[in-house]
Amino acid sequence: MVLQFGQVAFGLGGIPFGEVDEFGVDWAIDENGFEGWGATASTRETVQRARASGGWSGKGYLTPRNLSLSGRFFAPTPELAVLALDRLNDAASIDDTLLTVTEPGRVRSLMVHRTDDVLHKWLMPTVCVWGIGLVADDPRKLHAPLMGTTRLPSSVGGLSVPFTVPLTISAVQVSGQVSLTNPGNTTGSVVLRIDGPCVGPVVTHVSSGRSLVFSSSLILGAGEWLVIDMDARSVLANGQSSRSGYVTGRGWSGFLPGENTWSFTAAGFDAGSLLTVVATPADK
Repeated sequence: MVLQFGQVAFGLGGIPFGEVDEFGVDWAIDENGFEGWGATASTRETVQRARASGGWSGKGYLTPRNLSLSGRFFAPTPELAVLALDRLNDAASIDDTLLTVTEPGRVRSLMVHRTDDVLHKWLMPTVCVWGIGLVADDPRKLHAPLMGTTRLPSSVGGLSVPFTVPLTISAVQVSGQVSLTNPGNTTGSVVLRIDGPCVGPVVTHVSSGRSLVFSSSLILGAGEWLVIDMDARSVLANGQSSRSGYVTGRGWSGFLPGENTWSFTAAGFDAGSLLTVVATPADK
């Protein structure tokens, strides 16, 4: 599907709004049928300064994103129309559901849940007008995740032989760094995975100078790993048991707009240690 400037299509719970689904139902979007996609409001409040001009205000944060979707669907038969309404009710879930929004040149997504009734009105036995209200607790518009890996920094080999024609054998170097670029305009999420064997790992977000430091008493054996969610500030061993108590330097960080670099070191060197960075670009 090729979208023209200003057009939008979205998918929710398996329904391709703006397209024809596998049952032959055409899910049309109203001209103003997608509201709330702009930047959300701020929690920042300003109060008048006492006995002075101007005001004081604290730090602001984005509010949840409220979205309204509306349109109509055209079904081949009345029976398929009834089933289409059932699918619409199911797609607009009260549980977190992925909403994927397609615009000319890019696809972004966020998790949403229903805030009110699913509205509908039958115009004909095969034509129905519908409306949905949704909210995204995290208002950021997320791009496809980016991933990079590195092992601990090392340099192996390297030799220069002074023949008439110099012969050089280059060293094999591992930088111990991962660099990824966030093309968005706000800080995205970061999830790290550290695979053992590894002792006392340290991951530094060079771009902000923040370091996540683990105690040297944290020992990962071969086949063991940590999953670190920077947004949730959680550390799980093998995806289950918390290891937050081993964090001695809580330099949590995010995926800043522009280029980001993470460096990987540890209390002891093992060539098998591996850092994987999964960073998700985001827009306001």
